[in-house]
Amino acid sequence: MYRVHLTEAQRVELQRRTRDREVMPRTRDRLEMVRLSAAGWSIPKIAIHLRVSEKRVRYWIKQFLAGGFDALPDQPHVGQPSRLTPALVAALQQEVAQSQCTWTAAQLVDWLAKHHGVPFTPNHLARRLKKAGFSYKRTERSLQHKQDPAQVAERQADLETAAKGGKPVGWTSAMSMKPASP
Repeated sequence: MYRVHLTEAQRVELQRRTRDREVMPRTRDRLEMVRLSAAGWSIPKIAIHLRVSEKRVRYWIKQFLAGGFDALPDQPHVGQPSRLTPALVAALQQEVAQSQCTWTAAQLVDWLAKHHGVPFTPNHLARRLKKAGFSYKRTERSLQHKQDPAQVAERQADLETAAKGGKPVGWTSAMSMKPASP
């Protein structure tokens, strides 16, 4: 039977770690296992309370007894590093900044494959770019760049005149004539 006996310093450390906002939920559950074991709970009772297997509770209690609090957090997962390196993100940013067109994820994938030989799928690249904080899409649709400033000012003045109850200057008699309704 595994039972945890905590010193006063360990109790304070357990309380501090439990209340830390940066602690991951699974690590918080493991800390709870240790706390309940120190409170005298049996492994089956802890397993039922936390809705995990007895084997899992026993494993984490053993880990704590062998390595202390540092044995409870998840270890970094090993895996293949991302093919989207910071250098590729910088190259994409430079290409998008130099270009006058709006890019799609598929176009960025084609560009990366052609110029850097790195294959991606559009969905995967879009997720990785979003995670990197890179924006390549148009954020707003506007025709403001195609408007004549003089006409905009004239129409704005007409709207203000109409709001005051007057007849706008820019309106012609052809505009005010409407076909008779039956």
